[in-house]
Amino acid sequence: MDELTRSFIEQSTLLFIASRNREGAMDVSPRGGQPSVLRVRDDGSLLMPDYVGNRRLDTIGNILSDPKVALLLINRQSETYLRVAAHASVSQADEDIAAFPADENRALSVMVLTPSKIEFVDSRAFRDSGFWVDPSGRKPPLDALGIYFSDKEWQAERGRTPVLYDVGAESRLAGEGLRGFYGTPSPIVQTKVYDFPSPGFMSFIEDASFLVFAHQGEDGEIVIVLAGDVPLRLDPTSNLSSFLLHAGEVSAFASSIPHSTPCALLAVEPGRCDALRVNGTVRETTLGENGQRRFGVQPAEIYFHCSAAFTRSRIWSDTPAPAWSGLRSFICTARHQESPDVVSFLLKPMDKAPVGIAAPGQFITITLPQSDRWSSQRRCYSISGMPDPHSLRISVRRVGDDGMSAALHDTLAVGDEVRLGAPGGKFILDSAPDRPIVLVSAGVGITPLLPMAEHLARETGGREILFIHAARSARHHLFAGEAQRFRASNPSIRLLTVYSRPDDGDTCDHKGRLDSALIAGHVPVKEADFYVCGPDCFMHDLKNGLIALGALPENVRMEAFGASDSGSPMSSQALSAFQPCTVKFVKSEKRVIWTPEDGSLLDLALANDIDVQFSCRSGDCQSCMQSVVSGKPSYVNCEEPLLPRGRVLLCQAVPTGDMVLDC
Repeated sequence: MDELTRSFIEQSTLLFIASRNREGAMDVSPRGGQPSVLRVRDDGSLLMPDYVGNRRLDTIGNILSDPKVALLLINRQSETYLRVAAHASVSQADEDIAAFPADENRALSVMVLTPSKIEFVDSRAFRDSGFWVDPSGRKPPLDALGIYFSDKEWQAERGRTPVLYDVGAESRLAGEGLRGFYGTPSPIVQTKVYDFPSPGFMSFIEDASFLVFAHQGEDGEIVIVLAGDVPLRLDPTSNLSSFLLHAGEVSAFASSIPHSTPCALLAVEPGRCDALRVNGTVRETTLGENGQRRFGVQPAEIYFHCSAAFTRSRIWSDTPAPAWSGLRSFICTARHQESPDVVSFLLKPMDKAPVGIAAPGQFITITLPQSDRWSSQRRCYSISGMPDPHSLRISVRRVGDDGMSAALHDTLAVGDEVRLGAPGGKFILDSAPDRPIVLVSAGVGITPLLPMAEHLARETGGREILFIHAARSARHHLFAGEAQRFRASNPSIRLLTVYSRPDDGDTCDHKGRLDSALIAGHVPVKEADFYVCGPDCFMHDLKNGLIALGALPENVRMEAFGASDSGSPMSSQALSAFQPCTVKFVKSEKRVIWTPEDGSLLDLALANDIDVQFSCRSGDCQSCMQSVVSGKPSYVNCEEPLLPRGRVLLCQAVPTGDMVLDC
């Protein structure tokens, strides 16, 4: 595997995998993941995790019969895909599962893929189908349950019965212990497949212009390709429910299609996370317009696919997905007393996966699973450093004797477990390369600025960088040595130290309080970007002073933790599309009526004295995440967040109908 191929795989967040059962019946399934959908092992094999889903286990059931699979990997905004032929096996070995974050979406098993052939393919399908929509082109999920019940009734009226799951594959799943481990699919999942297209299916198919098509070639191998010029449509010349597959790009591989052979396809509407699956038989029919070849697909199985793959892949999103979802287990590997009231904790994942991406300035949420009091409580702390890909550091100031900070100081020892939410927050380093940057911190407010300074220390452009820190005295000056190392790495970084109450012998650049006038004496205020973190009054006084001196408000960025009293910024126009419904809070034993005027589910909970945690109200800290017993939320202001199965972010969600929440 060369570096180009490895890089493509490591950047791919979405793939399609084609497999077949013992009788040759085929299937195509999507898989999505972050920061990539596959991991490359040292021996060149590929690891693909399998998470909690609908429990049909189509792909796993197939490879227990026939280990040959074909994969098609895509990269965001690329019109080239990577096609891989591989031998697949299912692993539940600890070392394979540990390659992925052990969070609340922990992988249940891992597919080990040994490639036999890898090739790049340029494709018109992305352009012809309009696959690469921008984030504004994303479409809301379909009412899959509504379509299911309507179509089921339509099929029953015509005397048709569901196509049940392959008995042979089911037997092999049971024999391997996987059916017992995964559990049985719900009645809906077991009975949603038919062999005849229903109205709900057909209402969607005309917009599903991106097709992933797999068939068995003459040599017995699985061939997987893309098509995107003409969507599927019923063949008007056939007495059967046959679909016309316009050859288009498929024609390049048509010579490998026998007269009649098993096939499977996945039809996708660009921008929508739902998909259609058709498994059956393909045969060449007639010549279409311009003499292009056409094929007929006779379905044996047709159904909607509501996979989380597209959500996980973030394929149509500009916002990066979190490094993991829910809470992930870490071990405290070191603690260091930074000052009389600040302790740093070095934390390492219990799994073997890297920590993942954390933008300079982001924070994590932390909970203490071993504490009766703090096992369900979450607090946010900035990441003060990432010494290596498998560890991160937080630095916590003790505030009183009865809060999370005191619990961390007094009880968190080396070897203890903590659970962390993924890095989040919008207070990140984000400035044009030529802009002067001023980092301004007071006390423990230096913590989110340290990763910013470390990042800037690696720059080579020579832009002006001023790192200002205000402390009580040298004894309370946090991370002075690290700041000096950053300056040594990049001469463009200047340090300015301000002590409000220096001890005898302390050396600093300025004695007294730090204010905007002092900053203006060291940097052109109108031209610079400011990143400020410290006590609330310190930050707001500085911001007001800098704006008065000519700084643009949007160029003065601040970080602050703590619960916000402001309401959720949901527009009344967006909310007006939703109907009043009932929301039941199980643990609080309350049932209330939600109306659009109530705003988010968090607003509704707080207005009715429901005891729920919350902090940032922007969906970053995940403090307000709760379990959904029944019902479905909608995220009005943003795309659906990547959460553990059955969870909801109260601050970002509204109910689409009656809901039951476990809080």
